[in-house]
Amino acid sequence: MIGQNGIGILLVVIWALLEGIAQVFLKKSVLGAVHWYLWIFFGVVILLIEKMIYSEALLFLNVGAAYAIGSLNLISVTFMSRCFLREKVTRRRWIGVCLIFIGVGLVAART
Repeated sequence: MIGQNGIGILLVVIWALLEGIAQVFLKKSVLGAVHWYLWIFFGVVILLIEKMIYSEALLFLNVGAAYAIGSLNLISVTFMSRCFLREKVTRRRWIGVCLIFIGVGLVAART
């Protein structure tokens, strides 16, 4: 069974994934996509939903831990921009992503 901290961590992970999706939608809106206003609309809706999820996570985690674990959004945005927008990600950035992942793991383990 997941404890209180586990629920909070899960909510922050969901928040981070939604952040990646929202950022891809907003980027698509400026790339000359057809129906750009729909990309903006859905991006903003996802941003609002993710803020509600993050606020809920704060019921289970202290702000310092939630904010540190929230760094997963940087990883989410990197992966999604690479996969869905075909943006180039340098080796140095992948190393940074790995270091962020390790740091988040350390914070989550101590929560």
